[in-house]
Amino acid sequence: MTLNLDLASAKAKVARASELLDVLERDLPIHLSQNGPYAVRFSLDQNTGWCEVWLVPSNRGDYRFSLLFGDFIHNLRCALDYIVTALVIASGAQLTTKHQFPIYRQEATYIKDVGPFGSPNPKGLLGNVTHGVGLIESWQPYKLQQQGVDPRDDPLWHVHRFANADKHREIAAFLPVPVGAIDVAYNGIKVKDDPVLTFPPNWSPDQEYVIHRMRFDPPDAYNLRATGRLTINAGFSTAPFGAEPLHAVAINKIRATCDHVAMLVNLFETI
Repeated sequence: MTLNLDLASAKAKVARASELLDVLERDLPIHLSQNGPYAVRFSLDQNTGWCEVWLVPSNRGDYRFSLLFGDFIHNLRCALDYIVTALVIASGAQLTTKHQFPIYRQEATYIKDVGPFGSPNPKGLLGNVTHGVGLIESWQPYKLQQQGVDPRDDPLWHVHRFANADKHREIAAFLPVPVGAIDVAYNGIKVKDDPVLTFPPNWSPDQEYVIHRMRFDPPDAYNLRATGRLTINAGFSTAPFGAEPLHAVAINKIRATCDHVAMLVNLFETI
């Protein structure tokens, strides 16, 4: 006999998240093709002949896609919490503001905040819930450690990190990650060419960075110009917070996050 959980509201939230993602997947590639997120500038030292090639962000302050992504994450977080709401009702417990779907990447912290397996802390996130507790625990991100996978790659961890940041600190940053090298055309005699420089660990899409260096001899060069277009891997990120490092997810991984939450809603509907 099933619990017959009413998860219609959770399904509605997943459906809304999917609609928002449809917009992201449709409009983002168009935006990137029509409005390159970066420009290139050249800095030539006429005394030494060294020329630096700078990557310059060109879309600062454009929050449209970040807001869409934030709304997408919010709906997925709500869908998960609605599962717990239904479980509280099915358990005959009193719903409180503390009840929510727990998401943890460390087992010890889960036990501390939620309670021992099968016996939730009455004052914890699953207080007085008697159904589905083991199922919730079985889908925790820390379970990936047993497979040698970083729990931060779990779809639920994406929801957790971005939802918390969006509620309390900041809008997710649209992250257009440049891939590969820029071809540079010029008039002059090039005598040295440094490899493309890697981005520093604190790289930010809102800052300028040197991505290439070359030297001309004699130190005369003109008509410097970038040719072709950068390949862009788009995604979203949120800044480090406490012990948590910067967290990012690529746009091609976001659909899997939505599908994962939808799967969980359907799974809990069958218990």
